[in-house]
Amino acid sequence: MPAWLEILLNLSGYAGFVALARRGAACPQAPADDRAYGDEC
Repeated sequence: MPAWLEILLNLSGYAGFVALARRGAACPQAPADDRAYGDEC
């Protein structure tokens, strides 16, 4: 495998991991009792 392709795969994997981590932490789930009606997060 060429070196540039391996670097590209590493960078895309890292970017995907960061995107998933940021998306998961953006809206923490509160217990149902603490949520108000109409809350988006």
